Amino acid sequence: MALHDPVVTPLAYELLACLEQEIDKVEFPPKYRGRRPGQIVDHLISTTSDECCEGLAWVRVVTFVPSSGKFPDQDSDPLKDGTRGWAITLEMGVVRCSPTPDETSIPSSAQWNAVSDAVDDDAAAMRRAICCFIEASPSRKGFVLPLDWQPLDIEGGCVGGILRVIVRGPACDCSEAGGS
Repeated sequence: MALHDPVVTPLAYELLACLEQEIDKVEFPPKYRGRRPGQIVDHLISTTSDECCEGLAWVRVVTFVPSSGKFPDQDSDPLKDGTRGWAITLEMGVVRCSPTPDETSIPSSAQWNAVSDAVDDDAAAMRRAICCFIEASPSRKGFVLPLDWQPLDIEGGCVGGILRVIVRGPACDCSEAGGS
């Protein structure tokens, strides 16, 4: 039986579902979508083909900290009552091909404009995904904090951006954990 994190994993999948719904509305939606682990998402690791140039959208868990008091502040008091709320930072990201020169040419302004428009459309889809995420569970209102959208450096011909969001996760009950 597979044991998945009951606090963080469901939130990551819900945000991914919203991102997929909204990214399908862009002109050339990314072909590859999914959850990714790690400190950063390597745009050049492919599953079956060139994920970057066919488009890659992801959600990954960045951090989580205990936050039972003022959201999203991290608790500084030791655990006393066996339950603890969480502030969970999730990252949405989208990358796609940047214009690539060959030996005899450089990318044109029109090519750069087209990829810039696509990256902007992806950023708008990420913003809409946050709204979708809140609407999916109205109790989240006031407990979803979008952070700044950040462009990604061009890496191996890939360009895009990330948007992180801090969400309040449910408290976990330590009385059910381990031990006998």
